[in-house]
Amino acid sequence: MIHNYVKLIGIILLGCLPPTLRAQEGLETERLFDKYGEEKNVTRVELNGEILKSYRMDTYKSLVFEDVTPFIREIEACLAKEVQATHVKKRQEVTRSGTLLSAYYQLTDVQRRGKVRKRYLLFKRGKDTMATLIYIEGSLNETELMNMLYKK
Repeated sequence: MIHNYVKLIGIILLGCLPPTLRAQEGLETERLFDKYGEEKNVTRVELNGEILKSYRMDTYKSLVFEDVTPFIREIEACLAKEVQATHVKKRQEVTRSGTLLSAYYQLTDVQRRGKVRKRYLLFKRGKDTMATLIYIEGSLNETELMNMLYKK
């Protein structure tokens, strides 16, 4: 009886978690943020509050790798699994000699609190061995995302 009571409270508490804590649920790349967010030479950024609202986002997470070399195979494998699992509605990739330089994935939409949320996953190699992985979720559309990323 007590076990069932504890289980019920756990389920209720899980339902009360803000959507940002469950935003990447079911995605392969979710574990990358968990696994490498505290790694040396990796910078994790998670935005909240008014800045998100001003861009019509609910979730923004990024990992910036100073040297992506030790992590690149796992990152590429996770991105490939997202594509294979049909989480991707739209995909654009740039490769050179079999090396992934950048990727843009518009993921399948999700329902959160009765609203449809768009999801995006971005990867880009920078100078030398730097790279960035970004996950965004919200009501912003593709045009708004591109304007935000490429505005001068």
